[in-house]
Amino acid sequence: MSDEVTEDPLGERYGLVGVRDMGEYAEALTRLLERGRRERCAALLSEAEAYAAAELLGQFAQLDPLGALNRLAASLASRLYSRLGA
Repeated sequence: MSDEVTEDPLGERYGLVGVRDMGEYAEALTRLLERGRRERCAALLSEAEAYAAAELLGQFAQLDPLGALNRLAASLASRLYSRLGA
């Protein structure tokens, strides 16, 4: 997404290296979320942290409900809320 070349081992691991624009970034993140649905779950956040993340994602999603990244944020927020039982 920029002309700078940086090493990002996590980005490489999760298929986010080499995206050229926001559309490709949204597609790569969508593929990553789909992959995540098939993988074993691991607790990485406390319940309070997960709720805060869901709130932030939900607020971002409302900024432009039709935007690709915003729809992705809404989907992830929904999944977090669902797992929290909210």
